[in-house]
Amino acid sequence: MKIVLRILILTFLFSVNNLSGKDIYFNFDYALYKGEGSSSVLEFYYSVNQNSLKHEKGDNGFEGAAMIDISILDLATNEFIVSNSYKTPSVLTDTSKKAATQKLVGQINYILKPGKYKLKITGSDFNQPESRDVLETDINVNPIENSSVSLSDIELSTMIKKSDNTASIFYKNTLDVIPNPSGLFGMNLTDMYFYVEMYGLVPENISEKYLIKYSVLNVNNEELISKVKSADRNASDRVDYGKISVDSLTSGTYVFKITVSDTVRLVTKSAEKKFYVFNIGGEQVNTGDADDFLRSEFAGKSIKDVEDEFSKMSYIMTSQQVNNFNELKDIEEKRKFLFLFWKSKEYAAGTPYLKLKSDFFARVREADSKFKESFKEGWKSDRGRIYIIYGKPDEIDNFPFQASTKSYQIWRYNSVEGGGECVFIELQPGTDNYWLVSSTFRNELRNDNWESQLVQ
Repeated sequence: MKIVLRILILTFLFSVNNLSGKDIYFNFDYALYKGEGSSSVLEFYYSVNQNSLKHEKGDNGFEGAAMIDISILDLATNEFIVSNSYKTPSVLTDTSKKAATQKLVGQINYILKPGKYKLKITGSDFNQPESRDVLETDINVNPIENSSVSLSDIELSTMIKKSDNTASIFYKNTLDVIPNPSGLFGMNLTDMYFYVEMYGLVPENISEKYLIKYSVLNVNNEELISKVKSADRNASDRVDYGKISVDSLTSGTYVFKITVSDTVRLVTKSAEKKFYVFNIGGEQVNTGDADDFLRSEFAGKSIKDVEDEFSKMSYIMTSQQVNNFNELKDIEEKRKFLFLFWKSKEYAAGTPYLKLKSDFFARVREADSKFKESFKEGWKSDRGRIYIIYGKPDEIDNFPFQASTKSYQIWRYNSVEGGGECVFIELQPGTDNYWLVSSTFRNELRNDNWESQLVQ
């Protein structure tokens, strides 16, 4: 099989916030178009945030690279028709936040005969090979014939413009089409460009005039944006492209749909493409955060779960953060708030937010189990709150009920704020409800005369 390869790396400006060494995240996408004869052209797109690559001092500045490994297995013969690796360079003048404001975008093209294939792409950091991201998917390549109207896959793009630069990997049909493999829009990308090809537009299949409809649907299949135009049949194949403004859409997952219809010939053919919108008001958000949010558990949380998590997380929020959350009316804004709260913790601690969040809610579950009181869940009790915020105490001095004193406990911490303690008293004997009456920690109640409350 003949394989055609063209590759080019484009730097595309985005705003990012850090040069962290977290696990790398690649965006992968592909589209199939009609080739010569019965073959098809597979266009594979990828991108990676430059700030997620490790850069080392070199002759030309700070140098890094992304590695792309591609294999295509022919499922009919069980033979690999492609098995290649490509190194794509990334160079920064310095390692400041301002310097790392680029995303590497690439495209690789292959010609495939009709058949079934397994595509595997691995993206990794050249300087940190253990940081990698993988896509595996099956691809069915069907012959495209003129016996009926059909549409290619839709390519989503950050920009489409007329061009005569045929050497560009992004060039096709007099256009330069810059791919957006993430399918992510919003922030500074308020226009979603699209490219599609239409085949079989011959007199036997479609009228001289037909309609092309562009629609944006939400996850409930409700139509939010709709635009229709009339088209003339002047060739058997047609290239169609344009842009849709998505600045009116809230953060979430959407479907872009292109439909060709002819009411005379009763023809209706369509193609769909999923895309994402991420908006966060006037706040500065890096594109890695946006990618992470849309792939995270937060993006699909129910209002009940969001409110439940917030009520527990309020223990580790400032009063201003609590007020800000309570002022939000839209569930999507609340989801983003919780996500960005944990991301801010990640940046401050240098620990992945998923671990921080996992450790926090593990303490919540432990507190709920250990400190349940009458008519009160364990995590809502005073002991539960202290356990959740400061963790398990290093020592617990337990003083049970005496004839002249109430039951009480003293929790001692060796490493929190340089060492400290919390005192809990069962103010109503026999209830097993312990109240925090004094603590040496900042922002907690302190009462040096707490022993006076022990008297029966």
